[in-house]
Amino acid sequence: MTKILLKNQEKILLDNSTDLSTTSVYSELCSKYGFEHIKKDNLGICGGRQWIAEHFEKSDLEYMYFFEDDMFFYPKKGEVCRNGFNRMVDDLYDKTIMITKQENFDYLKLNFSEFFGDNSTQWTWYNVPQVVREQYWSNYSKLPEHGTDPNAPRVKYDNVKIYEGLPYVTGEIYYCNWPQLVSKSGSKKMFLETTWAHPYEQTWMSHMYQELKKENLKFGLLLLTPTEHNRFDHYERELRKES
Repeated sequence: MTKILLKNQEKILLDNSTDLSTTSVYSELCSKYGFEHIKKDNLGICGGRQWIAEHFEKSDLEYMYFFEDDMFFYPKKGEVCRNGFNRMVDDLYDKTIMITKQENFDYLKLNFSEFFGDNSTQWTWYNVPQVVREQYWSNYSKLPEHGTDPNAPRVKYDNVKIYEGLPYVTGEIYYCNWPQLVSKSGSKKMFLETTWAHPYEQTWMSHMYQELKKENLKFGLLLLTPTEHNRFDHYERELRKES
């Protein structure tokens, strides 16, 4: 998968680094591997994601794979994640494109298991306004005073399907900034038709869930965990910026 992405597709790196001594190194790496290097002052995590959606809209590309810089493909075939899903499959690039086309997905999430949780829990429950929580989870609408709730609502899935040995699900899949495949029309609906001056991941999660419930968006999720979150280089906490 990594070789296919690096070899055959249009590749863009949004460089958000505040350490300008790294700029020339990024430029060299991008030149070596065929990336367009776009340097910005720190737009923030979600500010950068918003900019990427705006840049994608201006392109002639039909689909976009999105990755943050500390999320890597897991290279060991035959292993499973903590939830029992495969870490690696053959022809992931072609299969995910075909699944997205056939299902007309706006967004296909690549990972079931994530660093802070997984896609069995409906994380949107924590982030929607209280009135929305009462609308969709009327029997369990009170948030915990501290931390997470061990009995938080579970994700509702409609169908389990398989494409050439790769299983995936449809349903009330929550949005997050994890590795994803997004269509051009999906990106527009997700990030451009409604915008915020200072977007947060939680805001998008809430907004997109409500759009899913209105059937304005259609999301899919692989029953697979092909990438690994490995923050090998930690920056100062005060440099963290959402938007």
